[in-house]
Amino acid sequence: MGKTLSCLLAAGLITVPAASHTKGFVSRKVVASQQGPHLTSRAAILMDAKTGAILYEKNAFKQMDPASVTKMMTALLVIQHGHLSRVVTISSHAASTVGSRMHIATGQQYTVYDLLHGLLMRSGNDASVALAEADAGSVSRFVAKMNVKAQELGAFNTQFENPNGLTKPGHFSSAYDLALIARYAMTVPLFRQIVANKEAVVTELRHHQRREIHNTNQLLYTFPGATGIKTGTTDAAGKCLVASAQRNGDELIAVVLHSQDRYSDARNLLAWGFEHWSTVEVVHPGEVLAQVPVQGGQQPMVPVEAMHSVWLSLPNQETYHINATLKFLKAPVARHQASGFITVTTPGQPAVVTSVQTMQSDAAAVHHHRWWIIRGK
Repeated sequence: MGKTLSCLLAAGLITVPAASHTKGFVSRKVVASQQGPHLTSRAAILMDAKTGAILYEKNAFKQMDPASVTKMMTALLVIQHGHLSRVVTISSHAASTVGSRMHIATGQQYTVYDLLHGLLMRSGNDASVALAEADAGSVSRFVAKMNVKAQELGAFNTQFENPNGLTKPGHFSSAYDLALIARYAMTVPLFRQIVANKEAVVTELRHHQRREIHNTNQLLYTFPGATGIKTGTTDAAGKCLVASAQRNGDELIAVVLHSQDRYSDARNLLAWGFEHWSTVEVVHPGEVLAQVPVQGGQQPMVPVEAMHSVWLSLPNQETYHINATLKFLKAPVARHQASGFITVTTPGQPAVVTSVQTMQSDAAAVHHHRWWIIRGK
C-alpha cells in the first residue's frame, strides 16, 4: 500500500518485544572516558577495524610522508594479483635499491611468497622493486596500479610515486588514508598472516640457501594481542607505525606518523581505545524488530528482522537510537519479503541503514460465502 510507518516504534504503533528493549533499543553504556591519550606523533588516528569508526584523530587528514608504510599497498596488490609461487629473478635495479633491505642480490631467485615476507617483515626496499617489476613489468606501471587502488579504497588524500616509500616529491598519504588501506588489507588472509609473523624462513632458490628473517615491528613482541602491521622510517617522514591489536573480540588499528616514540604512541592509542570503547552488535538477523500490520491476512501482524547485522563503536555513556520506516503489508506476504528499513544513529558517527524483511509468510484470509436457494411455488 505505499504508505509507510515512520517513528512508530516510539509511538507504540509497532510493537517490539520486551527482550529487544533489553538488548539496546534505548541505549548501551560502555566503560570509558573521552579524553584522548598523550602522543608525540605529528599525526595519528585510531580506527575500529570492524566498523571503520574513528575513535581518535590528530591531524589525521594532513598530507604526510608515509615512508615504508607505503608497502602495505604494494603487498596488497601483489597478493590480490596471485601467482605467489612464481619465481622472480632479482634485477640489478632491484638489488641496488637503497635504504632498508631484504639483502637480495642480482641474479638470485625467490618466490613471490618469500619476497612478500621480506617486504612486510624486513621492510625490504629491494624486495618492493623486485615485486613491482615481476607484477607489472616495470615500477612505473605498478605504481599506477597502486594509485588506482588507493582511489578505489577511498584514500583520496594519497598519491604514490614508488612501491617502497623512499622520499620523493609527490609521494604522500594521511593517517586516515593509511588506516583505510590497513583496514582493507587486514581482511586479506595472507597479508594478515605475514604481518603477524615475528620470524619467517625464506629460501634463495638458485643456491638453495635458507635464512631466517625477523619482523621490524617491535610491538608484536611487547603488546599483548598485537596483530601487525608495518613500520616506516625516513629522515623526511620520521618514525612511523601502523599497528593493530585484538582484545575481547574487538580489533583496533592505530596509525602514528612522524613520532618521537612510535611504539609508545601506538601502545597508548591501542590501550586507550580498548579501555574506553567497545564494538557492539546492536542489531542482528534473527532478532524480532517489530510487528507489522498485514491487510487481508490470516494473521493481523507478521514479525520483521534486519537483513544484515549492524555494528557500532560506542564510548562511555553514549546512546544509540533505532528508527524504523516500515511498509504496511498486503496479503499474501512471503517470507523474507522486503518491508522497509531501519536507521541506527549515535552522536558523532554517520547513520547506519539496513533493510528489513519479514520473518514468516502470511496467506490471504479465506472468506466463506453462504448461498441460499429460494424455491418458488
